Amino acid sequence: MRFIEDWKGSCGIIPLKKSGGEWKVFLIQHRNYEQYWTFPKGRIESGETPEGAAIRELREETGLDVVRFLQKEPLLEEFYWFNEGERVLKRVLFFVAEVSGDVVLQNEEISHGEWVPLSQTVARIAHPEGKETMRRAEQIAQKS
Repeated sequence: MRFIEDWKGSCGIIPLKKSGGEWKVFLIQHRNYEQYWTFPKGRIESGETPEGAAIRELREETGLDVVRFLQKEPLLEEFYWFNEGERVLKRVLFFVAEVSGDVVLQNEEISHGEWVPLSQTVARIAHPEGKETMRRAEQIAQKS
């Protein structure tokens, strides 16, 4: 992904931790979209790298910290959504990472968060693009 250096879109982390020998994924629900489970993400700020933005958003939204990236290359997720009646292409770079720390949700934006066994995560995600991103993350986690 050569374009990553010039990335201006959103960035996020697919947060994983091992518990009892099994990978778990931390999913969140944004206050404005409580019907959807997703991963922590947000817009890149001026002067940030994509990795830096993803780490910052994870910390702000969940209180969790990155221990290590399971793969250097991020996963690209693309989908269309409607914003005030206009069809908009959304592009997000997701980094698959092992995380640690105590969960402290950002109450202004995040309504819920939950650790979900890796094997149950795809079923929780509503959108096909998110399901595919999670399938790719699952393959990465299983190799780690």
